Amino acid sequence: MTWEITPQGYLKTTAKITKGSILQYYGHEIGLTDSRANKLVDVNRTIEELSKPDTLKSIDGMPITITHPDKKSVDATDWKNKTVGHVQNPRADGNYIVCDAYIQDASAIELLKNKDIRELSVGYEPADIQEENGKFYHKNIKVNHVAIVAEGRAGSDCRLNDSKPKIGANLMPKKNKLLALIDSFRKRLNDAEGELSKEEINKMIDELTKQLEEVQGKEDEESKAKADELQKQIDELKAKLEKPNDNDPAASGNGEDDKDARITALTAELEQVKKERDEYKARVEELEAEKDKDSVMNDAKARFPKVKLNDAKSGRDVRIGVLVDHGIYTKDQASKLTDAEIRAAYAGLVATSTKKNKVVSSLLNDSKEAQTKSASKRLGGK
Repeated sequence: MTWEITPQGYLKTTAKITKGSILQYYGHEIGLTDSRANKLVDVNRTIEELSKPDTLKSIDGMPITITHPDKKSVDATDWKNKTVGHVQNPRADGNYIVCDAYIQDASAIELLKNKDIRELSVGYEPADIQEENGKFYHKNIKVNHVAIVAEGRAGSDCRLNDSKPKIGANLMPKKNKLLALIDSFRKRLNDAEGELSKEEINKMIDELTKQLEEVQGKEDEESKAKADELQKQIDELKAKLEKPNDNDPAASGNGEDDKDARITALTAELEQVKKERDEYKARVEELEAEKDKDSVMNDAKARFPKVKLNDAKSGRDVRIGVLVDHGIYTKDQASKLTDAEIRAAYAGLVATSTKKNKVVSSLLNDSKEAQTKSASKRLGGK
């Protein structure tokens, strides 16, 4: 199907969103805690499983995003800011799952028209990974969203159909594709400026700051470029917070001095709100950490009474102590893992120690990442 622009200006086409294939994940991504935890393992995602009625039903109407969201899923709380379109009418076509794709966001349509970005990556609901005869299978598949990415793990054939063949065209380098995606995201924020509240802008600043922290300090050209773009977005959003609302009568003074005083007062008020927010957030995190430590400590003492945990100061320390004692990781290896990875490894150890089945829940997606990146980065698109 060639591209069609609807009377409303939407872009309509078909898309191969995923396919039956064998994909590689690190063992700890799927809950393994044995010698395979830091090795690549094959996960079978078959077309038979993908084309089951319940799986196809889970795809119908799911949102399309520009790259995978930070939390790897989309729900009602952030749908407005993450979604650029949707997929419908999913069906099996040979070894592929094909959908009708509608792109309804103007800046996303412009991006697709002007840049060579077509690849797709499916974001799944918590996955059911089952081991059968030494092989791993993705079962009972449910889809959360479909992301437009620079490079997808499932391969370049899982993509939006092009409007026309690009015979002899110069393909965009992957670095430029990533920058184009970031630029598109920034333009969408600018387009929504009149609709965003201060709370929403602050939330976006927090999300972008987290992304910035992940790439800061890396010396490769791609990370530096992404860091620069993210910093620009953060600065622009902060400028919007400080910009007075010209339509608010209360903001209108009797002269420049009045206006400057009002801006100063509002800025001071905003900074105070931010300070109080950070203090409350820190206190909540502190209380949650204390609660987590007590809960995990009680669990660890009951399950692993021989492990010495006297020096543990947090729930993370307790879990690492148990994992190191059982030879799952060294202290150095564990220190490089995220809290989510430590929790998953501990849960896996608990499951195997009680001889439960080897069905593991984790959050997977098809986005292909370099092996040197963290597990959390490997779950999203490049």
